[in-house]
Amino acid sequence: MRIGIPHWNGRVSPVLDSAEALLVLDVAEDGASVRSEVRVEGGSIPSRASNLAGLGLDVLICGAVSRELAEMLQASGVNLVAWVAGDIEDVIAASLGGGIDAPRFSMPGCCGQGLGRGRGAGRSQGRGMGPGQGRGAGGGMGRGQGRGASGGM
Repeated sequence: MRIGIPHWNGRVSPVLDSAEALLVLDVAEDGASVRSEVRVEGGSIPSRASNLAGLGLDVLICGAVSRELAEMLQASGVNLVAWVAGDIEDVIAASLGGGIDAPRFSMPGCCGQGLGRGRGAGRSQGRGMGPGQGRGAGGGMGRGQGRGASGGM
């Protein structure tokens, strides 16, 4: 599995749309991982989406992300885990251990207000962003944690 996490000053970068550095983890089935750094290129949102999708990421864990970039990444097959905040090492450990949904990794002010992470019932399970009624490839685009179910397409 290939996981990407934009970072800044040892933490998940607060906004994917303007992130400049991406930590890429290549995780083997036995749990061993190899880390590499990638500079994020692309001034326009379509260019940034194309460059990120071209990295072959299975999962992209990030902070805030614009709806346009999120939809482009999800359409290209990237499982987007948005609205995540925290120390990069803690986020890595939580994502590998299945605990990335813990409230301590939610960006301040994004969840529990009807905005933020939602589960989708689209083509796959995934976390999405923003208000709405569960649009897009399992991205969820649904209501925040504990706020009803997000339907599929």
